[in-house]
Amino acid sequence: MWYVLILCGCAFLFVPSFSIFDFMPDAIGCALILIGLSKISAVNGDLHNSRRSFGYLFFLTLVRLLLTVPLTGLNDETTSLLYVFCFAVAETVFLIPAFSSLCEGSYYLSSRAGANVSDKAHDDFRLMTKIFIIGRAVLAVAPELTVLANKAYRESISAEELDMPTVYDGKGIFTVICFIVSLLIGVVFMILALRYFVPLARDKASNEQIKQRYDDEIGNNEEKRVYNAVKSASLLFTLGCAFMAAMYFYGWDILPDVVGTGLMLAGFAALKPVINTKKAVIISGVAVAVTAAATALEYHTAKTYFTDASYITAASMNSYLISASVKALGFFSFAVLIYYVYRCLCIIVKKHTKSPTFDEAGYKKRLYNRCKALCVAGIAACGISAACGFLFSVSELFRFAALILFAAYAIYLYVTTNKLCEELSRYI
Repeated sequence: MWYVLILCGCAFLFVPSFSIFDFMPDAIGCALILIGLSKISAVNGDLHNSRRSFGYLFFLTLVRLLLTVPLTGLNDETTSLLYVFCFAVAETVFLIPAFSSLCEGSYYLSSRAGANVSDKAHDDFRLMTKIFIIGRAVLAVAPELTVLANKAYRESISAEELDMPTVYDGKGIFTVICFIVSLLIGVVFMILALRYFVPLARDKASNEQIKQRYDDEIGNNEEKRVYNAVKSASLLFTLGCAFMAAMYFYGWDILPDVVGTGLMLAGFAALKPVINTKKAVIISGVAVAVTAAATALEYHTAKTYFTDASYITAASMNSYLISASVKALGFFSFAVLIYYVYRCLCIIVKKHTKSPTFDEAGYKKRLYNRCKALCVAGIAACGISAACGFLFSVSELFRFAALILFAAYAIYLYVTTNKLCEELSRYI
């Protein structure tokens, strides 16, 4: 099953972007690969490294996807060039080690489990991943570079030569050609991926042995399951808080709150195998709906009033206040989620931690106090950020203050939950 999910993820990755548009979002592909690697990465170091790299890629491609919205209405080719170039380089940095570790880990794990792995299929796929990754980056950036070439050419010629055709005039055709070439490379990549992963997916005996190994090492070890669940939830909660730190671009929040509440929902779902988080998941669903409405309203306001400026005008004041009110409601729902994070952490402390000394009560009291401080700080951050949303009409510094506040809280949450993970690791 895991190899099927990895193949589905590759199917989303092999279709290249067309300028700033990604018709088959890479974020979905990375998410499918992450799900496919969720179990087998626990029993192999290379697959663990691959999953970590794909995790970074997921959030990178998610931000790229979200940035497409404000860039669509922005007629600025220099900004588009910077957008395409930065993300092409960043994705290449993570994609190469992600696929390299995926090839090595899957080959080793399946071979040890008795699968008949083709050395040629493995070597061909591994080589093709590098060609594919570098090719998609170069072919994505190449058409955008015509903007720089055109500017340099215009500055170096006389007024009489301005009407002469340049390479920039053929940018549209050049973009289509690069897209087709990149797509053809992607097709070859996908064919080799099918040739490598399909036999592994069909080998039921080896897959059953891998599953048995996972159950022996992880599934039946409650302490390790709790540790892994808290570790995963810690990262998801931290990223959820990071997305609540509003960062505006032409009036549009490029870190939408709806993604933050969605990550909190995923964090509670990650804890579900070890504690009962049903109520927290339901409340998270409500929070997602509220923040989705706030994000849609904020986008409408930005598209209507903030095309050329990021400040509030008399015409946009009423719309902005309505948008800020709904966003404040989203912060309230997020504060409720932080309270449930506190409750979940307290349950984990109560059931799954033990004092290294004889002072059990004092030890757990210290951990409870850490969780309580985390809860109070989070609720305070939500309240202050909601207030800053209204005070932004007075000064832009309030919006910047809200950004710094939630970013600092995200770091505080990560440090606190990781200290709890250190306490849990004593018993693995």
